[in-house]
Amino acid sequence: MNIVSEKIKSHYDTLPQSEKLVADYVLKNKDALFKHPIKELATMSGTTQAAWTRFAQAIGYNGLKDLKNAYYAEANTSLEQSDKGGPKVTFKDVNEYTSFQSIADNICATSVQAVQTTYRLFDAGSFSETVSDMIKAKQIQIFGVGTAGVAAYDLYCKLQRIHYNAVFSHDHHMNLMTVSQISKDDVAVFFSDNAKNTEIMQLYKIAKERHAVTVAVTKLGNNALTTGCDHVLFATYPEIDKKSGITSSRFAQLFIVDTLYTAIANKDYENIRGYLKSSYEVFHDTARE
Repeated sequence: MNIVSEKIKSHYDTLPQSEKLVADYVLKNKDALFKHPIKELATMSGTTQAAWTRFAQAIGYNGLKDLKNAYYAEANTSLEQSDKGGPKVTFKDVNEYTSFQSIADNICATSVQAVQTTYRLFDAGSFSETVSDMIKAKQIQIFGVGTAGVAAYDLYCKLQRIHYNAVFSHDHHMNLMTVSQISKDDVAVFFSDNAKNTEIMQLYKIAKERHAVTVAVTKLGNNALTTGCDHVLFATYPEIDKKSGITSSRFAQLFIVDTLYTAIANKDYENIRGYLKSSYEVFHDTARE
């Protein structure tokens, strides 16, 4: 997956018309970025040099040079990966596979790419702030439905192990009761592929109204969660036909969960080391019985 192209597509609808022209040109002619100066690029795209600069900044880069560097780095990474071989992502529906091997190959490829893409979007600054707020929180309320509920529950279990005051439920009415009691000293974590899930958005709005710290674990793009939450941790993955019911999103989200939990345990180790030891001993003793 090309991260730069994904960023362009995710911001596209919010761009002014002049910058959309730049986006259209870049998506179709990215090689031209390395062959022509900005003045010529502006002419060929029917825009201005200023529009090119604004476009690069709008999608998260300091300027055109920074954008070129990102594309160049991705090209080298893709080349290295292609040299190594291994399964490649193919976009098929569940009935289009011709062998069990092709099924395994594609599931492996999409799962690995989901984790790699999420890793490449990792923002250490935003992550550090999220970890700090979760360590300070009186309570951490975790929300996720459907596939996203798998990662949400996993985070809940991990936080319980280190004696954090974390709550999670699969029941929406219970979640409504929980979030109704949230305060500015608490953190609400929302796992969602987008901002279209009505249950998640209802919980999010209540948490915002009560001034809780909000964290989104969601796909790259502009929506109410990514623009409204205090912290956003992107979990992005290849698009596969939704009819198949196969999704690599949980692998991306579980990567975030494991990284988040490990970071919290690392930063708060002196306070949680006893709980880690106790839980290990209990499980170890149980396994010997």
